[in-house]
Amino acid sequence: MIIYQPNELDYIEFELRNDKAAIVNTDTVMGIVSLDKKNIYKIKRRPHYKKLVLFIKDFENLGVFTQKEVDVLKKYWPGKLTVVKNKIGYRVPNDDFLLKLLDRFDFLYSSSANISGRNPITDLDEAHNTFRRWEWKLVLVDNKRKKTKNTNPSTIINLDSKKVLREGDLDGQKILKEIYNE
Repeated sequence: MIIYQPNELDYIEFELRNDKAAIVNTDTVMGIVSLDKKNIYKIKRRPHYKKLVLFIKDFENLGVFTQKEVDVLKKYWPGKLTVVKNKIGYRVPNDDFLLKLLDRFDFLYSSSANISGRNPITDLDEAHNTFRRWEWKLVLVDNKRKKTKNTNPSTIINLDSKKVLREGDLDGQKILKEIYNE
């Protein structure tokens, strides 16, 4: 499996644009990103009824969120918050490498780096061992963190149902109250 350094953005972009996925550190757990969601479903053995999250950067001009939602989300993004709207999950990760990578793409499909149903992977050695059979379809990005800083996944709020789907480090109820003035 090819291992790239974060400053090798041109190579990583090339790999992603040529139908590969990448294992990367995020501001929460290690993740897998790709331009083709089928890659993530196959590599993780993830059931198709489980949605993926879109890593995005320019959420203000996406045309999905109301001005009130944008105003509140600016307080939390980039950060450990996933927002579901119109049945699609969005997140702006608070990670310098990923934000630089997102400057080159409108979005990247993402999920935690693990075989579906198992615990997230915490380092590149574990990622290499777990996904060895997919080495022709995957690259690793080594940002010099031996283990991920955080093992908590992002908080997920659903703006369609006005519910918290998963609590992480952020208080989902508080964020919903800010958006809906409740």
